[in-house]
Amino acid sequence: QLRRRGPLPGTGHARRRRQLSPSPPRGAAASTLDELLARNLLFVAGKGGTGKSTISGALALVGAQAGRRVLCIEVDGKGDLARCLGAATAGFQPKVVQPNVSVLALDPEESLQEYLRLYFKVPRFTRLTPLAKVFEFIATGLPGTSDMLVIGKIAYEAKRVEGGRPVWDLIIVDSAATGHVLPQLGAARAMMDLARGGIVRSQVEWIDAILSDPKRSLLTVCALPEEMPVAEALELHDRARTETTITLGACFLNRVFTTAVTARQLHVLEELCAVEHLEAATRRLGGDPRPVLAGDRIAQRLHDTGAAHARRLRQGMTVPVIEIPLLSGARPGLATTRAVAAALRAAA
Repeated sequence: QLRRRGPLPGTGHARRRRQLSPSPPRGAAASTLDELLARNLLFVAGKGGTGKSTISGALALVGAQAGRRVLCIEVDGKGDLARCLGAATAGFQPKVVQPNVSVLALDPEESLQEYLRLYFKVPRFTRLTPLAKVFEFIATGLPGTSDMLVIGKIAYEAKRVEGGRPVWDLIIVDSAATGHVLPQLGAARAMMDLARGGIVRSQVEWIDAILSDPKRSLLTVCALPEEMPVAEALELHDRARTETTITLGACFLNRVFTTAVTARQLHVLEELCAVEHLEAATRRLGGDPRPVLAGDRIAQRLHDTGAAHARRLRQGMTVPVIEIPLLSGARPGLATTRAVAAALRAAA
């Protein structure tokens, strides 16, 4: 089950940290999920290893099952998002990997070539030409240019129209690691300070307008119920509110250990493992009960420490926190993504 805490996201910036809010109504997690998937552009960010690729893929599956045409964009190019959706790789051109779900892997050089072709009619060039070296310097040597190319491609896909309607109903971005996502989200606003007029100014203005519109774009944060992921999630939450114009939508707390072991249950096992009862318990149960006791103690510790970290996260977040349970038995890849998607759907 998924549990949600905190106020529903509004249409403006979220409330201040630690502002008191009433207890959420039943079914609020479903309302939060609906709020997220109603947007056109959804960024999923967080510390590496928190499962943001799997969560991105799961959100895509949920959106696709609701009849939306979904594009998943992988920013860092590792291929994790494609594998989470059952594909070996993804390229710069959208690739259909599941019904109503396509994947695209961003590449700054490809983004630059597409930009030059669309707006300046510059033909495609190869890496061996002198022109390629010039544009490679522009893309990698000038501060913020690479980030602008990445965020510009994302905004272009969000704006793209064919046959009088948007190509994509929902775009989910598996964002760069925590330390890099904020410069990308703020690249258009930073470029506006440099470009005072001309075609570049007009382009970064509509890119910034897409990111700043809470009815179109939201940022979500991923965390684990552990000390460092929670600390990084809270830092990303605070910095996103002060350093970017994008609205925060929710926080996903992944791999929550939901099994609580009671003191009475532990007491029963401890009695069975006592020296005077161990032999009889072993015969009765068909095996040594002591590993079961050790496992339950570990489960109790995981549950209690995880709950403490979850409380800290909820206290510091001004957006809903959706808890995703730790899954057992699901194979890595598409099977796990489908299981997370099922958990998200169960909230509705």
